[in-house]
Amino acid sequence: MTEGTGKEKGCIFCQILAGDLPCYRIYEDELSLAILDVNPFSKGHCLVVPKRHVPWWHELSPDENASLFRVAKAVAEKMMIALDPDFVCMYARGRRIPHTHIFLVPT
Repeated sequence: MTEGTGKEKGCIFCQILAGDLPCYRIYEDELSLAILDVNPFSKGHCLVVPKRHVPWWHELSPDENASLFRVAKAVAEKMMIALDPDFVCMYARGRRIPHTHIFLVPT
């Protein structure tokens, strides 16, 4: 499979999205999914990923970009209520796993 098709062979996030690997789904819409990180930095650490395989966030379509950040905001708001952290740190990733993803880390 190739970039742009929505799935990339060997991509862990594409395998999760296809249902081939387990995950704990926190929130999703038609274009993005938020899951708990399997190696969390803190309790509640989540990853937000686009459902289409896109290595870099600036390569997302405008709708995908809006969805990614809308889902991140919704999850962060829920974290503030459920976990009562000082804040939720957000940063974009994509180098180690070349599928755009946002870290949400309650701090």
